[in-house]
Amino acid sequence: MTSDRARTPLRPVCALAGLFALALGLVAPAGAQDSNAEPCDANGTNLNSECVFESLAKEEATDAAGGFDWVPISEVPEALRDRQCVNCRGRYIDPLADESKATPPEESSIYSISNASELEGETITLTGGVSASQGYRRLEGDTAIINRAQDSATIEGNVTLREPGVLLRGEKAKIYSDSGEAILQTSQFVFHQEHIRGTADLLERREDGMVHIHDGNFSYCAPGEDDWAIRAEQLDLDLPEGLATAHNARIEVEGVPIFYTPWLRFPLDDRRRTGFLWADFGNDSTGGLDITVPFYMNLAPNYDALYSPRYIEERGLNHQLLLRYLNPTVGQWSFGGAYMNKDDRYEDQVADNRSTDRWLVAVEHNGLFNQRWRSRVDYSKASDVDYIKDLETTNLESQRRTSLLQLASVDYLGKQWLLNLQAQQFQSLADDINDDYKKLPQFNANYRGSGDLFTLQPVFFGQLSNFETDEDNLVIGKRAYGEAGVTYPMRWLWGFLQPTVKYRQLYYDLSDATVFPDDSPRVGAPLASLDGGLVFERNTAMAGRELLQTLEPRLFYLYSEFEDQRDQPDFDSAELTFSYNQLYRETRFSGHDRIDDANQIAVGLSSSLIDATDGRTLLTGSLGQIYYFRDRKVRLLPIEEPLTDSGSEIAGELTFNPTDQLSLRTSLVYDPFEDRMDSANFQTHYRLDNGAIFNVGYSFRRPLTATTAVAFGQPTTEEASVSTYLPLTHNWSVFGAINYSLEADTSVEDMIGVEYDSCCWTVRLLYLRYFNNEGNEFTDFDDPNLERENTTQFQIILKGMGGFGDRITNIMEDLIRGFEERDY
Repeated sequence: MTSDRARTPLRPVCALAGLFALALGLVAPAGAQDSNAEPCDANGTNLNSECVFESLAKEEATDAAGGFDWVPISEVPEALRDRQCVNCRGRYIDPLADESKATPPEESSIYSISNASELEGETITLTGGVSASQGYRRLEGDTAIINRAQDSATIEGNVTLREPGVLLRGEKAKIYSDSGEAILQTSQFVFHQEHIRGTADLLERREDGMVHIHDGNFSYCAPGEDDWAIRAEQLDLDLPEGLATAHNARIEVEGVPIFYTPWLRFPLDDRRRTGFLWADFGNDSTGGLDITVPFYMNLAPNYDALYSPRYIEERGLNHQLLLRYLNPTVGQWSFGGAYMNKDDRYEDQVADNRSTDRWLVAVEHNGLFNQRWRSRVDYSKASDVDYIKDLETTNLESQRRTSLLQLASVDYLGKQWLLNLQAQQFQSLADDINDDYKKLPQFNANYRGSGDLFTLQPVFFGQLSNFETDEDNLVIGKRAYGEAGVTYPMRWLWGFLQPTVKYRQLYYDLSDATVFPDDSPRVGAPLASLDGGLVFERNTAMAGRELLQTLEPRLFYLYSEFEDQRDQPDFDSAELTFSYNQLYRETRFSGHDRIDDANQIAVGLSSSLIDATDGRTLLTGSLGQIYYFRDRKVRLLPIEEPLTDSGSEIAGELTFNPTDQLSLRTSLVYDPFEDRMDSANFQTHYRLDNGAIFNVGYSFRRPLTATTAVAFGQPTTEEASVSTYLPLTHNWSVFGAINYSLEADTSVEDMIGVEYDSCCWTVRLLYLRYFNNEGNEFTDFDDPNLERENTTQFQIILKGMGGFGDRITNIMEDLIRGFEERDY
C-alpha cells in the first residue's frame, strides 16, 4: 500500500514510531490517542497535524543555522547574550524551550508524516522524511520499518529525537516496544540546560531505563572546540537522577590524555550525590604541600556528611568532618570538627610537656518554631590560640579572627513583646586580649508599642545579666538594667517630630569586688529627647537627566542627669566610635554599664538626588555635629578626665551611585577643635560589562582618646587598598590586591594571580603574602619576631564538572570586593 504524504493521525504506525521517543525518554510507553484538529496557539500546545509541520519546519531552520542547536553569538538575540554566551561565543538554543509540559506526552495524540508508506504482512515501511510528534516529543528519520509481530521498529538515516532540553541524533535506531529497549548507532547528543554535548558509537536504552553510551565522550565545550573531554568505554547516564558513571575513563586535554580512572561518577545537575569531590591542594610557608580530598555522603534528604582528610606536609594528617541536619521541628544544625594527632611542626613551638594534638569543634544552629520562637547556636572552640592561624588557611578572614564566639540563644517574637535568653562567651585567639566576660546567662525583655502615629506609645526595655570570668582578681556579679517611659511619634509628608521621656536604672550585685567600696552599687537618671526633621523637595535636571532633589535638616536634643559611676565595674561596655549615625543615639556607650550624662543638641543635614524616571538614588550626602551645653563627666575608666569640648567632631557621609557599574562611599570625621582628621574612609567600586572589577580604598583612624590608646594598645591605623580583576583578552585575565599600611610603609597583605578562562575550563595560579602577627589583635611592625607568610595556590575548574583548588576562590572573594565565582 502506498500513499501521498500523509496529513492525518496514524495510530498503528505512529504508536510504534513514537516508541523510540518513549524508549529513550523519561516515562513509560503509552498508546496513541485520536483527537479532533485544533487551531495552533502561541505556545505550540494542542498541536494538530498542520501545527506539527510548522513546528518541525522551525526546528529544521534552527539546526540549519546553528548545527545541533548551537547558535553563534552574532545570531543570538541580545536578551540571551549573558556572560556564559559571551565567554563561549555562542549558546545552545533549544527550539522546544517554550513547549508546554503541562500535558504528559502519553496523553497526547501522535502525528506522523512521510512521503510514502507500504504495508507488507506484519511489516510497515515509511520512507521519505519520516516525522512523528507526540506532545512535546519529536522524532525524525529517512525511513522507518515497523515489525508488528515483534513489536519492534527500525529507523534509519538522519535519526533525530527531541524533547525540551534534549537532542539525540544517530544513523540507525532500533526499538523494542515490549521491553522498552532501544539502540542508537553512531549517535550524537546535546543536553541544552547542562551545556553538555557528546558522541557515542552505540547509545543503548535498556529495560531498566538507564542510558548506556559505548565508546563515547562528552564535554562542556562549544561545538568545534575540544579543550577537554571525558572519554570512556562506557558511560551510564541516569537522566531522571541526574547522575553519570564512566568506566575506563580518561580526561583528555586537546586530545591528549592527562588522567585515567577505571571508574568515575559525576553529577549532571546540582543535586546532592554521595562520592568524592574534587581534591583541593596548595603550598604555603605554614605547612608546605597541602592536599584535601573531600568525600561527600548524601545520607538522607534532610541530613548529610562531609569527611575531608587533609594532608599537610610539615604537620601531618588532619581529619575534618562536617555533619548537617535539617528538621522542621528542631531547625537547621551543623556539627563540624577537626582533629590532628600530633602536629609535627607545632611540636617545635611549644613546651615539651604540652600536647601537640590539635582540634577544632564548631556547632551552628538556626531554628524558627510557629513563627514565634527563634533559636540560635554558634559555638566554636579550638585546642589552642594558634589553631586558626596555623590550620584555617582557606581564607584571610580566618587569619584576622581574634576570638571564637560561643553563643546559645532563644527568642520569643511576640506581637508586642520581644524576649531573649542567651548564654555567651568567647575564646580569645590574641595574646594581647584577655578572655571577655561570660554572660551566663543574660535575659532581655523589650516591649513594642503599636507604632501608631499621633498616639502615646510606651517604652520599656529590661535586661538581667550574670557575668563570670576565668581571670583571677576580676570582679564578677549580676547586673540589672531597665528603662521605661513614653514616646509620641508624629509624622507628616513634610517632616516628623518625636518627643521621648524615660527613666534609666542600673543595679549591681558584685562578688570579689575588692577594688569597689560597695558590692551593690546602683544608679538611675531620667532622660528626655526631642527628635525632629523637615523634608524639602524640588525637581531639577542635570546632564539631560530628570532628577528629584531632597533637602532634610534634622535636630535631635538629648538631656540626661549626671550620676557618679566611678564605683561601678565595666563588664561589657565600650565608648562608641563617633560617626554620623552617632549624632542621633541616646548614649555614647555600648553595653549598659554606663548611664551617660547629656545636655546637647545634634544638628544634621542630608540631601539626595533621585532619578525621577526609575526612583534610583544617585547621590546622598549627610553632614552633622553635636553641640554640648555642659561637660560630659561619665567616662568608661575612672582615671579619665571629663570631656570639656563644646562640640563634637564634624561627621559626614557621601554615597554616589551614578550607574549600576560605579559606586563610591566615603565617610569623614573632622575635629575642628584640634584641627585634624580623626577618621576617614573611602571606597570605590567599578565594574565593566566584560567582568572587569576595580576597587580603590583608603581608611584612617585615630584611637578614641590618648587614654584608651595607652590602656588598650590601640595604634593609629592608616591603610590604602587596591584590588582588581582585569580581563586582558577573551581568555586571559590577571587579578591582584594589596592592602598597604601607610604608617608602617609596608604591605600588610598582597596577592597576585593569573587566570585562563575559556568556555570549557578555567585555570588560576595565585601567590599571596601576609603578616603573621603572632596572635595579637594589632600588628606591631616594630616586632623583630614579626613574620611574613606566603602561599601559592593552583586551581583548575572543568566547566560543568567542577574542579579542585577552591582556596583560590575564597581568597579572591575575600580580597577583591565584588568578585563572585561564576556558575559555568
